[in-house]
Amino acid sequence: MSSESQPITLPAVASSLGIVAVSIGFLVLGKDIFIPLVLGIFIAYLIIALSHIFERVRINGRPAPDWVNMTASIVSFLLLLAVLVQLIADNIAAAVDAAPQYQARFETLLISINTMLASTFNRHEPITLTSVMEKIDLGMWVGRFAAALQAVVANTFEIFIYVIFALLEKRTFDRKLDAIFPDPARRQTLRATLAHIGRRTETYVLIKTLMSLMVGGITYITLAVLNVDFAAFFGLLVFVLNFIPYVGPVIGVVIPALLALLQYGSVPLFAIITAILASAHAVIGNVLEPRLMGRSLNLSPLLMVVALAVWGSIWGIAGMLLAVPLLVIAMIVLGQFPKTRPLAIFMSENGEVS
Repeated sequence: MSSESQPITLPAVASSLGIVAVSIGFLVLGKDIFIPLVLGIFIAYLIIALSHIFERVRINGRPAPDWVNMTASIVSFLLLLAVLVQLIADNIAAAVDAAPQYQARFETLLISINTMLASTFNRHEPITLTSVMEKIDLGMWVGRFAAALQAVVANTFEIFIYVIFALLEKRTFDRKLDAIFPDPARRQTLRATLAHIGRRTETYVLIKTLMSLMVGGITYITLAVLNVDFAAFFGLLVFVLNFIPYVGPVIGVVIPALLALLQYGSVPLFAIITAILASAHAVIGNVLEPRLMGRSLNLSPLLMVVALAVWGSIWGIAGMLLAVPLLVIAMIVLGQFPKTRPLAIFMSENGEVS
């Protein structure tokens, strides 16, 4: 048999396109199942990563038992989740109710801008910025975000079922591996590879979550100190949006600053908030996160944009939030096996895959 690759044929291409189409249809039809499942696996990795942090704590010079570390990790996550749920309960309804008022202020501001620009350019009629900007419906976008968060909260029980079973599966995985691969050398190699995949995935999930918490916390503190409405809501919004590359940080800067402008009508305050939040995103996203993340986020920018569009069309806002984490995990996994490593290299930004 020739060692050369087989030529690409029309039936092969048609079969591949058919598999892709069926897979996309399957993901669309089953999104109510897959979204909680993916979130559950994401949370399970976060809990495992937290437990590894607790392993570094020494009691009388010795590490605590594994069950103690896992319990502390689960309790810590539940406390954080309780705070987030309370923020959602306290702020979402108020933000949705206030959105029409801010929409009216926004339209008034646009009229003032139109009049000022028309006067500056000696026009008898105002420049029709409103015709462009009137499509921005603050109530609609706040409502969509609120609906997405409320959907996650509504599926909390289902998500935690997946989390529990994912954690239980981890406990019995080694015994299954022993049964599937009786050869010790092959089993050891595979176990080392899987352990490396697990560590890199845990690192990505933990660091990305911590960075998002940090930028969300800075947003909350900035808005709270300056007495801007819904500081907690926008802190939560920025935390979630930070998982969306490029688009998320821009929205996380513009929307809170615009709200402050609508609330106080102060351009200097708008500039101050924009400068603080933009600086926070720049330092955390371009300096701190890459240093801590290493090559885990070495993704092609074009691929990230395409993934955002594809997953956003399939799963909506939830798909946009999960698009990059799914890509990162896929690249980590593909990069560990010789046959799939070329795909990981293709997905990377600079062709380097560790």
